[in-house]
Amino acid sequence: MATWARVVLLQDSPRPYERVQAYRILSPFNPQAYRPRLARALGDLVDGFSPAAPADACLALLTEAATALRAWAGALVEEGRPPLDLVLNGGRNRRAADREGPDWDLLAASLALAAAGRGDAALAVAEELVIAERGRRAGSRAAGSRLAIALDHQATLLERRARSHAAASLRREAAEAAAHGAAQRPRSNEIAALLLAGAAATATTGRTPSGKRAMIAPGAAPSRTPMPL
Repeated sequence: MATWARVVLLQDSPRPYERVQAYRILSPFNPQAYRPRLARALGDLVDGFSPAAPADACLALLTEAATALRAWAGALVEEGRPPLDLVLNGGRNRRAADREGPDWDLLAASLALAAAGRGDAALAVAEELVIAERGRRAGSRAAGSRLAIALDHQATLLERRARSHAAASLRREAAEAAAHGAAQRPRSNEIAALLLAGAAATATTGRTPSGKRAMIAPGAAPSRTPMPL
């Protein structure tokens, strides 16, 4: 199966659902390399579904993406590796090559760092997320809704540091970006919503959405390849 997965990923344009399954297969071998790619592939897959796609099927795939990113970010923090170096070196080239992609790895990393009490690092990663989404917005109306999420997150971190004036400015920009992208909200934005909801639940209860006190561990990858809807 691993050989099949690598062959799929060597293709110029693999089918979206085959790319998802390839990353599912490879993730156990190198979780830190493949979990963000799996999340990205799941977001791409769902964004490509028809408007008639069942909501529960979309939510299951997007939840899988959020879980993969949460586990990846949790391991990143636990290992004590330099977050910006790791995240940027692994994702910057991918983001530059495809300015439309639903990458939420930076958001996941920022949330994990904030939960670990590393406020400076969390804010630095949030700022990088905003920079990435501002760059995307120039070429896509849909990117406005993603930028709004990034700005609101950065504003939240600033408010925790009593920097309310700077946060208010970001909130205003977020409102404008959200209005600009209101007509085109990618389904993959739900990955960010799930990450933020999980972080809020953890902050309130001290437990992750799974009920554990540690970062969410990666669940068993589904064995069935998702088919296009």
